[in-house]
Amino acid sequence: MTWQGGKLRRVESGGLTFARLRRLGGQQDDVAKSLEQLAKALSGLGTLVRMHIQLVSGTAGETVEHWEVHGGSKAGKAKKGKPKDADVVVVMRRETWEQIAQGQVAPYEALYLGRLRVGGDFEKGKAIVKHLTDPATPYVAPC
Repeated sequence: MTWQGGKLRRVESGGLTFARLRRLGGQQDDVAKSLEQLAKALSGLGTLVRMHIQLVSGTAGETVEHWEVHGGSKAGKAKKGKPKDADVVVVMRRETWEQIAQGQVAPYEALYLGRLRVGGDFEKGKAIVKHLTDPATPYVAPC
């Protein structure tokens, strides 16, 4: 932020770019397939993680699709439905997930742009993103 004429003004920092994830889906892949790929990619995380992913659609966000994703074990899985509990809760529009899964948008970028919300254990969330980051791109922690 900068000070100008008695008011604080937000100045965007153009040099900071966050790492995108490894591709979890192609252009024509459906959400179920990309979330299965997410669970599979999380198998090598080293710690068990339960994610609740809420995909919002509709002009006013009237439809919410709930997904349960388990990772950190050899048999990671994704299934449609609302989990009983989760370590990390992620809420975003369906289009945002498709862009993240295709490697077009970094999760932290979506978070800072207000296109994604995270709840629960933020440290586990950061570990997930670091684990899934494309090795060709340097990882930049959000804080």
